[in-house]
Amino acid sequence: MQKDRYVAFVCTGNTCRSPMAEAIFNKLSDEKGLNIGAVSFGMAAANGVPASFNAQKACEEIGIDLSQKKANFVFNYNIAQFERFYCMTDEHAMMLRDFCSIPEEKITVMNISDPFGGNLDVYRACRDEIYNSVKEIIKEYESEKND
Repeated sequence: MQKDRYVAFVCTGNTCRSPMAEAIFNKLSDEKGLNIGAVSFGMAAANGVPASFNAQKACEEIGIDLSQKKANFVFNYNIAQFERFYCMTDEHAMMLRDFCSIPEEKITVMNISDPFGGNLDVYRACRDEIYNSVKEIIKEYESEKND
């Protein structure tokens, strides 16, 4: 379904954290009836690489399918279309500011550690951390909707 507004989740390779955040956001946004969609991309992504196996498994456990998710590089998108950028780390935020001229006020840093190379338990912990952060983001959009 086409949305009126979009946000972006940003990490390094777009195979672990940001795809999980994108999928979790879209699921919660749909459940709450918000007209906001999310996409994700990596600041150093290799286009077309599938989401990592453990990211897929961790999300599958909570009813989210990442099997079709493929990595996207930041410049695959018209980044002007996004009203907010949720970055996994300060480094991702710095790259958006410095290389993409994204204003500071459009960027939020989530401080999510990279699970890359970790076992399924590491990915589960990362997924849960992302889920809890995204729930808070969704609450902000819900309160905006109710204003």
